[in-house]
Amino acid sequence: MNDDEDEPSEGPGWDPALARKLVGKYVIAGFIYLEPDGATVRERVQVHGVIVEAAAPSGFVLSLRGKRAGETMTLPPDTRAFVKAGPGKYRLKGTNELVRDPDYTSLWTITAPILH
Repeated sequence: MNDDEDEPSEGPGWDPALARKLVGKYVIAGFIYLEPDGATVRERVQVHGVIVEAAAPSGFVLSLRGKRAGETMTLPPDTRAFVKAGPGKYRLKGTNELVRDPDYTSLWTITAPILH
């Protein structure tokens, strides 16, 4: 048995090299909140900020900027959700904030649980 077998496994969506590269990058994160049926949109939210920490078990800590400056948010530990952003101006729909030249965008879909 080698020492690697004793290490906690990283999830299938975790790329350690990309995770390290994302620290310090400016990100726009979008969230689509769905009803338990998985189809009806309850709410859409967009935030933006800088990734200040990345760890496989806990995810990405995003230090928010703009109207939510001073807050932090933790994104799930899945590097597949990050897409390199093209240069330009991005207007956030909910807050009307203008973000210039972010490094990455990410989109997360959250489905509410069915409560019995």
